[in-house]
Amino acid sequence: MQCSVRKVLRTTPRTFVPRNNQVRTFWEYVNMMFNKPDPDRIKQLGPDRACAEWVLRNGGKVIWEGGKKLDDYNSLPPEGIPVPKLVTIDGTDSSISHYGFPHLIGCEKLSNIILHNADYIDDRALKGLSFGQNTLTHLQVSKCVNVTDAGLKSLVSLDKLEILLMFNLMSVENLQECKQYIQKHLPKCKVTDLKGMQPNNK
Repeated sequence: MQCSVRKVLRTTPRTFVPRNNQVRTFWEYVNMMFNKPDPDRIKQLGPDRACAEWVLRNGGKVIWEGGKKLDDYNSLPPEGIPVPKLVTIDGTDSSISHYGFPHLIGCEKLSNIILHNADYIDDRALKGLSFGQNTLTHLQVSKCVNVTDAGLKSLVSLDKLEILLMFNLMSVENLQECKQYIQKHLPKCKVTDLKGMQPNNK
């Protein structure tokens, strides 16, 4: 979706609860348009800027190399000014979806992604994380109602992962079995939940 206008208001719904097929199709189309990559824009501005635009346009946050945080699309610098490399995507409470994950391609420093309380994150989105598998080392997947066991197990493609945090996934039938499966295929990754992240827990 071309997004040359500086002021962007988030219009995709926070909670995706369609009442009928027609409504579902409409909001799916809206979400696709807000997430779909624009190859010309990526070529013009570079993958890091284009990826940041995608995340911010859909209500997420980013952190640049150097530690600067950004949570407002309209705070992006003018297009002629280069941006730092992207290191973190925080998709908490956002409407990012699987349509947008090809934006990860070319983000050479992107190491951390947080997917928390994001209603459009589903198994297709988790599979889409493979677009960032060359650099992704830290991942959180939590309180995403549309993620299932199959989606979690697809994370074994992320062979650079060092930490995987998962919790409050109500559509996952057997989280423990998923953890064991991922741990078996990614033996160097710490697969944990909130308890496992406590400082005194070993």
